[in-house]
Amino acid sequence: MIRHPRAVLALALLGSLAGCGLFRGTPEERSVTIDLAVSRSEAVRRTLTTFREEGYAVRATLTSGSQPETEPFKQGDAEAVFRATISGSAATSRVVLAGTYRRKQLGGIVQSGEHEVRNSDDPIERALWSRLQQIALAIRHP
Repeated sequence: MIRHPRAVLALALLGSLAGCGLFRGTPEERSVTIDLAVSRSEAVRRTLTTFREEGYAVRATLTSGSQPETEPFKQGDAEAVFRATISGSAATSRVVLAGTYRRKQLGGIVQSGEHEVRNSDDPIERALWSRLQQIALAIRHP
């Protein structure tokens, strides 16, 4: 016979919560945020210049000033796109860098669904995350 049914119930409840992801730990980072003591227009200039200097072609869109994005580029067996969201005022600004990628399979014939670039242990995501951090460093210290 169980002497402490409440203790058993509590342990079972904790086990089920861990299985649901409540105690999974911190989520993986999905963006790199840069706070700058420069105007929004200077942050836009820095971001566009950095994208180009790092070898990325910038896609021309109606929002390419405040939300520039790169043309797709290859990283291993994946094709990726980086995006920046720029906000701010005349004195301060914030640049948020993120990206997405698709894995190519079966010799490039089939592409997987779109995935967010995360700071994870996956080799492709790790390489893309490093690229995002390099861009952030170049924007922060032109």
